[in-house]
Amino acid sequence: MPLMYLAGWAASAGVLAALLLIIRLLRYGAPAAPPPRTADYGLLRTVSKVGDLAFAREIRDRLRHNGVRATLATGPDGMVRILVFADELDRARRLINS
Repeated sequence: MPLMYLAGWAASAGVLAALLLIIRLLRYGAPAAPPPRTADYGLLRTVSKVGDLAFAREIRDRLRHNGVRATLATGPDGMVRILVFADELDRARRLINS
């Protein structure tokens, strides 16, 4: 008899846990997926992304010719990023757009 008594309590606890989980999922939704991994370039900021390495080199050389320190990096998406220091970002954008 005591074993059946414990089995009843265990079944009740399982049902209660399942109901709490269902209520939580209905109220708050499923846990969000982690954000996609982004590349970290430290002090450098992306001024432009292009798909062609030769074109990216032309942009980098133009920036360097005008005194902006620039480099290239290929991101996780396969795009080539032209990177500059944060304090030169606005100037680099103006040079690219002119």
